[in-house]
Order: sequence, then C-alpha cells, then structure tokens
Amino acid sequence: MKKLPVLNPGDAIEIIAPSSRSTDSQLLELKELLESWELKCIVQHDIFAQDFLCANTDEMRFKHLKNALHNPETKAVICVRGGYGSTRLIPRLAELEPPESVKLFIGISDITCLHLYLQQHWGWPTIHGAAAPDKFSKDSIAAVKSILLGETPAKFTGLIPLNKAAQKEKTIKSPVTGGNLAIIQSGIGTCWQMDGRDKIILLEEVGERGYRVDRMLEHLKQADIFTNAAAILLGDFLNGDEPNGSSLIEPVLQRFAERSAIPVLRIAGIGHGTINFPIPLGTEAHLQLGEHSQLTCFR
Repeated sequence: MKKLPVLNPGDAIEIIAPSSRSTDSQLLELKELLESWELKCIVQHDIFAQDFLCANTDEMRFKHLKNALHNPETKAVICVRGGYGSTRLIPRLAELEPPESVKLFIGISDITCLHLYLQQHWGWPTIHGAAAPDKFSKDSIAAVKSILLGETPAKFTGLIPLNKAAQKEKTIKSPVTGGNLAIIQSGIGTCWQMDGRDKIILLEEVGERGYRVDRMLEHLKQADIFTNAAAILLGDFLNGDEPNGSSLIEPVLQRFAERSAIPVLRIAGIGHGTINFPIPLGTEAHLQLGEHSQLTCFR
C-alpha cells in the first residue's frame, strides 16, 4: 500500500478545475492561502473558459488534469471545487499511464470519481478534502495544511455506532474509500465503480431528500457495492429537508444501518458543511468500534 507524500516549503502544487468553476476571487483566495503555506502555486491562465456546464471544455479540463498529474515539478494537485464534470474526463484518463511518483491529490464532492479512479487503477492514496477559505472553517483549513505538510495521522473521535455490529469492541484495519453518495452511485457499471471489498466505505451527501438518499443506498446494496465491505461511515448529510421543513434523513440512515450486517457509524465533519475535515483515502486506517469509537488514518 502506497503512502501519502509529504509536502515541504517550496514544493509546487497546481490548482485545477476538472468540474465546475469557482469565481475568480475564490480562485485567488485559494492561491493566496496555499502560498501563505510557503508552497509554489501553479494556476493555468486558461483554467476557466466559457462552457454551459463546466469550468471549461472537456478537452481543456482534461489537458489541465493530465499536465498536472504528469508534471515532474508538481508534488500535489488540488481541485478548486466540485460541482459537475469530472466523470466526463474518466475515459481519457483511462488512456494514461501513471507517472513514476505518487502525488497528493485533493478534492471533494464531484471529485469522488477521480479519487476512485486514482485509487483503484493507479494505486494512489488521495485526500478527500478542500481548502476554500470562503466555505470552510479555520479549523478545517488548518487540518488540510496539517495533512499536506505534516506526517501525523488524521484522527477522528466521537464516532457514533448505529447498529449492533458497530457496538462490538474490536478494531478494523482497512483503508477508507468512498466520498459523495450520488457520484458513487453514478459509477456503477463503469471502469471506476467503487470496489468496497475489505474497505471502510465513507458516504456523504448534500441537497438530497430522504427518499432519494434511501434510493441511492438501496441501489448500492442491490449492486453488491457493500458486499464484503469492512464497515460503513456515514458523514454529513445536509440540506435534504422535505417541503414542509422536516427531514427524513436520520430515519433513513438509521434503518439502513439496522438492516446492515456490517458496522455502520456516523462520523461528523466530513462532507459539504462549513466544518469539513480532510480524510486520507486508500491508506492504512484503524477503525475502533464500541463505546469509544474512533478512526485513525495513517499516511
């Protein structure tokens, strides 16, 4: 299992936009933040252009992705935001050979498909996280800095067991994979379909009502995505209220957990909220179950 590299002051990190675009000011804020960490920040002058769905045309977004991944001077690649469009780049990405050295790759939401592809086809560990100063808390951004520039593990405490399997006192040693629920569902039947076997599966979502979350979970279950998985972590499920202002998210997740044979736990602060801590994917991880449930992800 490959490890996440560590960045040093002066190392180069490239900002790309494989999905939707940010505003110019949001891009500048991210660039200035990374430079304040003493990193050399690369941004292509044509990162954004006119496109009716995405940050740029498929051809230009793939060009930027390819060049960033294969640039020998670049040690890390960070996606300016999620949104939509990364899945359209996978067929072209599948034609590439991986570079000799593993790079840090950081993104959330729509970027889930790129995480899964890089993990499953290139054997790369990646980071589910983001550092947009206008969207995320100072503590969340400080955690991103720590995981990029430090060698300490990422530790998450206060996990909540949702079923009997998660209440048993034991430790599961498996890598974490996953990300956004809707993107994972859209990968079924593709070359990047999530392989959850012997993995701790992380799921998060935003803007989806209870019945839609239930439908996606049921689809993954019937497609055997959860078969032989080690455990499931349910991150933040936000902004899914019903028209009358109520929410069915919690009962949907609780029923799903109770009907699952493997441990299912809630983990706060991973998803689309203001508090959004980074988590390594595809690295060695230890999930402690029981009364004091916690997760430790190593580099």
